[in-house]
Amino acid sequence: MEVFLRNLPADLTDRSLSSQLKPHTDKLQIDEATYQCEKYKKKDIGYIVFLHKADGDKFLSAHEEVIVTPPQSRPPRYYDLSAKHPTTQARLSILGRQVLCKKSGRQLREHALKAIHYNVEQRKQGKPNSADNADERATVLDTARASCGHWTFDVNGRLTFVAEWTDPRPCTAKFTKWNLLIKTPKAEIRIPFPTIEELLWSENGGVAITLNSAPIFLTPQLEPDVIAMLQQMSISNRLPPRSRLPAIDDDHSKISSFCNVYYFSVQIPVTQRRTHGAHLFKRFKKLKDQDLFPVTHFDFGFRSATTPFQHNMSVLKQTLGHYETQLPFSFIFMLQKLVYDGYLNPVTVCQLARKLVDLFKSNTAQEHPISEEAFRKLFRMDYPTPSSDPRDFQVDGIMDFLEDSEAEIRDGFSVGSELFNETQNLIRIYRAVVTPTRIYLEEGMEAKNRILRKFPNHQDYFMRVQFCDENGQDLYYSAKISLDPIHKRFKQVLANGIAIGHRIYRFLGFSHSSLRSHSVWLSAPFMYNERLQIPELIITGLGRFEKIQSPARRAARIGQAFSETPYAVSLDDFGIKVVKIKDVERNDRVFSDGVGPMSIEVLEAIHSVIPESKGYPTCIQFRWAGAKGMLALDPTLTGSQICIRPSMEKFHSEDTVNLEICDLAHKPIPLVLNRQLVKILEDMGAPESWFLDLQEKELERLRMITANAYNTANFLKVQSVVDSIRLYNLLRQADKMGIDYRRDGFLLAVVNAVVLRELRLLKHKARIPVPEGITLFGIMDETGYLQQNQVFVTYDTMHGRHEPPPDTWEPVLVTRSPALHPGDIQMARNIVPPDGHPLRELRNCIVFSQCGERDLPSQLSGGDLDGDIFNIIWDREVVSNVRTFEPANYARVDPLELGREVTASDMADFFIDFMKTDHLGVIATRHMIIADQQDLGTRDPDCIRLAELHSSAVDFSKTGRAVELDQLPRAPKWRPDFLAPGPQAFIHEKGVIEMESYIHQDNDDEEDEGGPSHRYYYSDRVLGKLYRAVDEEKIWDEDVRRVIPPGGASFWDQLIAGFQKRIKTVGEVDWRHRSEEARRLRHAYDHAIEELMVEHAENPGRPLKELEVFTRRQRDRSIRLGDEFERISAWITRQMRNPASSQDETRSELDALELCLACLYMGCLKDDVGEVGSYSTRRLAQSVESFRVVAACALLRELNYQENAIRTRQSGGGGGYVGVR
Repeated sequence: MEVFLRNLPADLTDRSLSSQLKPHTDKLQIDEATYQCEKYKKKDIGYIVFLHKADGDKFLSAHEEVIVTPPQSRPPRYYDLSAKHPTTQARLSILGRQVLCKKSGRQLREHALKAIHYNVEQRKQGKPNSADNADERATVLDTARASCGHWTFDVNGRLTFVAEWTDPRPCTAKFTKWNLLIKTPKAEIRIPFPTIEELLWSENGGVAITLNSAPIFLTPQLEPDVIAMLQQMSISNRLPPRSRLPAIDDDHSKISSFCNVYYFSVQIPVTQRRTHGAHLFKRFKKLKDQDLFPVTHFDFGFRSATTPFQHNMSVLKQTLGHYETQLPFSFIFMLQKLVYDGYLNPVTVCQLARKLVDLFKSNTAQEHPISEEAFRKLFRMDYPTPSSDPRDFQVDGIMDFLEDSEAEIRDGFSVGSELFNETQNLIRIYRAVVTPTRIYLEEGMEAKNRILRKFPNHQDYFMRVQFCDENGQDLYYSAKISLDPIHKRFKQVLANGIAIGHRIYRFLGFSHSSLRSHSVWLSAPFMYNERLQIPELIITGLGRFEKIQSPARRAARIGQAFSETPYAVSLDDFGIKVVKIKDVERNDRVFSDGVGPMSIEVLEAIHSVIPESKGYPTCIQFRWAGAKGMLALDPTLTGSQICIRPSMEKFHSEDTVNLEICDLAHKPIPLVLNRQLVKILEDMGAPESWFLDLQEKELERLRMITANAYNTANFLKVQSVVDSIRLYNLLRQADKMGIDYRRDGFLLAVVNAVVLRELRLLKHKARIPVPEGITLFGIMDETGYLQQNQVFVTYDTMHGRHEPPPDTWEPVLVTRSPALHPGDIQMARNIVPPDGHPLRELRNCIVFSQCGERDLPSQLSGGDLDGDIFNIIWDREVVSNVRTFEPANYARVDPLELGREVTASDMADFFIDFMKTDHLGVIATRHMIIADQQDLGTRDPDCIRLAELHSSAVDFSKTGRAVELDQLPRAPKWRPDFLAPGPQAFIHEKGVIEMESYIHQDNDDEEDEGGPSHRYYYSDRVLGKLYRAVDEEKIWDEDVRRVIPPGGASFWDQLIAGFQKRIKTVGEVDWRHRSEEARRLRHAYDHAIEELMVEHAENPGRPLKELEVFTRRQRDRSIRLGDEFERISAWITRQMRNPASSQDETRSELDALELCLACLYMGCLKDDVGEVGSYSTRRLAQSVESFRVVAACALLRELNYQENAIRTRQSGGGGGYVGVR
């Protein structure tokens, strides 16, 4: 049953209406889980849907409006709302409003009842509710004032809080489930618990909270009774949304970017002042017992700052600027980073800078007295704590640490400096992370691009800047909260630039991918070839852009120079010629859009500059001058030439020196489905059983992965987990020795993390592998052999990892992501050319025909051939059962133009506008919801409309024409269950992984507002059935996280003993004289891994866990993180297996075995490995554990190599080393 409500407070929401009704329904003994409220936004009407008709009748019997006839004298209170309503009297009051209730006259909606049924079932299954026992969890403290500042130590070494900003007015502090909320008269401070490093409380009521990132600041929230009063006074029916703020007020904004300690003093009631110590102890013991964050009782000091923080920052800026000619600029950057990232206060850094200048002036040696590597070790510094040594944060102690670190490096203890040096493809650059409140400074290795190649040895004049939220993710969009103040701050940063000392980095440009990830490049002025290089001149040197009057298009064209191009081939060095050829066009369609041929000689030149691990690719994605796209081998071409078509040339450029390579088609990509593809295939007629069978096979494979070591090793190999060290071989060898890898916590966590990732992708993203499917780059048939709707699919099976390609004349389904339109999946015929045909020389690509009325790639969600990858399926069970639909044919949209030349400011504004209006995710999610609820699925008119809007949103980066949310079809109130969040997985210290039960949120969880509260129902479509078929918690508990019997020798003791037996068959090895060398290698590796943990974290204040680095588990950064870890692990393996001999030593064949074994022993040591100083930090939490894993893998490979060499010699194959190390 549905009940209609009128005269509600207009600003109530679904959740707040439900909260207001709860006391009334409790009296009627109606379970709150069996009804749901629907409140129309900013209107005074709403509905209650009851699952059981009896409950609806019960509610109406108590609260239904009654028709009254006004008496002649003094009528009772009644409401005559309009002529069409009879005079009625309300019997329900909410927030002072007389609410009229009656049975609804509209048709009861199916999904409303489904959502309530879902809610009831979730409770039956024991899913905890977010609001259960909320009052018991919450701790509320009345406070006298709030302050922000930093820690210092007084003359007696006592930890003391220095207040740089204070609001003396009373406020409240409330610890909810997710956040600490401090409500001040000016703003609400929201501090997520993961950002709290430590909470200190003292007997006098002082509470200081050290944070690793800035809080969230919001304008104050009006209380419900205030809202009701305003509405009753008819002041406003449409209250303004709250705003996200960069700081609490103007004064706070001057210090909030640098101060990471917040303080408040607890008010003690008069009646409890005698026992206030016990009262506080009880309050904070409750918090400590909840184990949300460290809580420490310590009587710290408090004082207000004597000099304004802004003055100290001004002095710092002048000091660093003055010292730019006396210190290497990298030191200026790192000194400023110490303040910006919250390590030290500006006064201490000024003193440190002066000490460094004195040291550098007195230095007579050719080398710097302190190296960059030594200075970077300062960034392991912890936040001040009660147990900290004050000297660690004072200039003399810091200088001693730097000098000790430098001495250690010069003594040869640190051997890893080359890990941070520039390589052929990588370069170390400056980075900045701009959040709503702070600017963090970072350094890191970056793949080269055209700009960085064009100005060698000037990379320190460029900076890559990321704009994101305090947690490192994209800004969270909510209709209830305006982000205008934050976007205004971001615009100011782009307009003013970022100053490091006196050097100011200003807006330069961005690539298409960096636009999507909300990052830009800045540059500072510098001299090159006797010419001052400023951003405008750098852009002018790239090409001719002045005729482009669209900021979006101009930015996109300039962005080609910022695309990451790890490899480059000099045209002059290899004698490569560029030939201009025509496009293949028909019916106003460009069949060759973005692709051209290259000769075998060019391909050989490319192979000479790429790593051997990349194989022998025949197709590359490239950038050259103003051209971009794909080049594919054409063996019929003579000489050394590449062919460029008009569709590949985006602008004119004289910068023609290098052929730059973005990507290589060096191996096929396994095909996995996603939710959009599943839904379209279902609507095309794909059998439900096909999806469920594929998923069940994958589930069974995941269950069996941890059943035995052989399965585990194969899984790691297929998933390419740490391929550089061949971890899978170590697990196989351990199994042969009868050693269970699960006895080592780190190895167990590695396997569990990778399996859990696959399991969660399977359930929550429908990432179902399709064995008879593949993903490949697309190119065009230059020979004209393929006819209309014919393709040629060719790829390497990777030694049986993939099924063979489809047979000739076999029908295949071809698509690309994102696919939202029902016509985004089309049918084609695979044609295999005869032996000797030029097309047979191609590998790892799908070749499209140049014949027909319309090119096939453009039919697949507007694809082209400039680097798009395509999905191909030839599984007969699905191909033979589906019908295809007409592809979309969207009109081309002209870019938004200004009617004048575009400036850098215009492009910067477009960058911010893109951040504000990038609604791709919203459109895609709404498409999934509507497709699930409508009978026509993706063919429903609303879905067709959303597919078109999604296409427009994809093109927004090129056209500048945004899709506004009010253009979208209205969002349904209910969501299918496959969009519901799942249980959270947490990686604890030492790599322990725990899965927390999913918290079912059907009530207002106080004021946390961690996200919108959605209502879900059980979907009866394929996606819903697939989702419910995966019980991730059960699989995790029963199949993945297997119980290991306790006791017995450790994994590493057994492994070393087994290795020692094998080593004796090779020769006598004494590893002890290699122990110092091994110790240095461990130090270098640990340092490099710690750098990655910080550098690739979403928030610099919260480093990654080592397990996340080892398994490359970090969202969008996983590819770059994986590449960096592969580079480090491969380098350290080479050092182990190719040891250097001292001058008085003769190189022995057993040297490598000795060093590998020594490294394994050093890796198993639990004590300190030689790190000087006392900067062991909670930021990194635990020592690095993976060194011994890398050492064991290196030792195994070296053992195999030596044993093979012995067998070869014994069989008469000669002496010396045989094979490749």
